[in-house]
Amino acid sequence: MKDSLSRRDFMVKGTVALGAAVAFEVSGLGGNAVRAAEALATQGAKEKTMPHISVKLWPGRSEEDKKRLAEAIAEDVVRITGCSESSVSVSIEDVPSEEWKEKVYDPEIRGKEESLYKKPGYSM
Repeated sequence: MKDSLSRRDFMVKGTVALGAAVAFEVSGLGGNAVRAAEALATQGAKEKTMPHISVKLWPGRSEEDKKRLAEAIAEDVVRITGCSESSVSVSIEDVPSEEWKEKVYDPEIRGKEESLYKKPGYSM
């Protein structure tokens, strides 16, 4: 059994549960249907807890530039994924150029074509 619902499944089940809750409240049966709707809403909130973005740069950018970059990335993530701004985290790590191949290129780029949505214009 799946631990989480897709966004579409959540909306469908949430709508059904909400409709059932309203029907039970109107009929005076209440209680369980309301709790079911609340449980689905909680599941939906868990689905929106994401993502973390890790950025690696050569040293030399100012703290202000890093903050502006993190804010711009977070804004785009919120706009594109539909998650809440409070769910997004961004880390920025300086990696010296002489360590780039060992710490970034080999472990995170080379051989990762299936998950690399923007490929670099260089190779090492």
